[in-house]
Amino acid sequence: MSEKTKSFLKFASLDFLFWAYFASFIGYITTYFLDCGMSSSMLSIVLAVYMMFAFGGAFFWGGLSDKKRSNKKVFIPELCLLTAVGILEFYLTRVNIWFAAVLHPLAGFLAAPLGTNLDAWMLKSFSRDAGMFGRARALGSAGFAVMMLLCGTLYNTFGFGMIPVVMGILFVLILILALMTKENQTAEVKRVKSSGNIKDLFRIRPYVFLVIVLFLTGLALSPINNLKIIILQSVGGDVSMLGLDSFIGVMVQALFIFISGALKRIPVKMRMLVMTVMAMLMVTFVWLAVSPFMVILGTVMSNISYGFMLPTMREITESNVPQELKNTAHSLTDAMFGSFAGVIALLYSGTLIDLYGAKFVAFLGVIIMIVPTAMCAIDYARSLGSKKTA
Repeated sequence: MSEKTKSFLKFASLDFLFWAYFASFIGYITTYFLDCGMSSSMLSIVLAVYMMFAFGGAFFWGGLSDKKRSNKKVFIPELCLLTAVGILEFYLTRVNIWFAAVLHPLAGFLAAPLGTNLDAWMLKSFSRDAGMFGRARALGSAGFAVMMLLCGTLYNTFGFGMIPVVMGILFVLILILALMTKENQTAEVKRVKSSGNIKDLFRIRPYVFLVIVLFLTGLALSPINNLKIIILQSVGGDVSMLGLDSFIGVMVQALFIFISGALKRIPVKMRMLVMTVMAMLMVTFVWLAVSPFMVILGTVMSNISYGFMLPTMREITESNVPQELKNTAHSLTDAMFGSFAGVIALLYSGTLIDLYGAKFVAFLGVIIMIVPTAMCAIDYARSLGSKKTA
């Protein structure tokens, strides 16, 4: 077996286990909070603070990886800290729900940047091979999907007390595999002169355009993705339906990430248009939903969008950002789509759900998605016009 194949298998396994771990804890912790008596308005505030800390964590851990020029040396201690905080959070929340308000944001500071770190680690080890990265990352999505399905049944049958058990087992497996996985320390040639200051990122037009589109898309999708259990319950679903929703959606996502090497033949601007159109369909289906299956159909659209989005934003970042800022740039794109957009959206979404019902946030998402969809449509039309002129 070649070294390249061994490296692929290790990272594919590591990604599968990591996202399974993420699903077992982060995927169900909001449902656990609701089970402990937290209101939807309080939950939205807790999640908003979580996202705020996640946004700060993206810069802290991404910058630390750039400074140390290592992903592995940051990934392992960060994972250990997250596991300790997660287990502590689970047991203390049972004692008093306000412990969640204190500890869950700390979990966000640690959890959200880990996936970005692992993606950057793989890209570096695979020498930016989009096809190899897509296949390995697709197994990560599959790990998340499988664990969401299994945990939906497991927690529904045996109770949420299984969360720290599943989380602990997966942590040990990830830690062993991460310690065994080598890090490619080969320095890449710098293609762009840079001071290494984060301000340099905002001078790169394709990157800035990407960040704006990601933020607006995240603003539309975040309330639905983070409060999915409330939306499902509003149309007759339960915690097991949440597991089915995630499984079906993320398996679709995995398929599109898996074939990202082939999708690279599609122009970048067209891929960005497709991802915004799919996101628009997602919020539309959820807004019009009268059953859990319409919500699941929306989830499928969302995951097709993300299946295009993840490899595309990694490609744009790798192609346009200087080496000394790559970890920070990857962290920023993830944070703008996830945590930063989530901070803003969740500050109002819980209250809107209490006042106008769960599907109102989806209607608002439809309005928001008009902007990034139009931006990408215009940008794509301009690119076609430029080709004709040339």
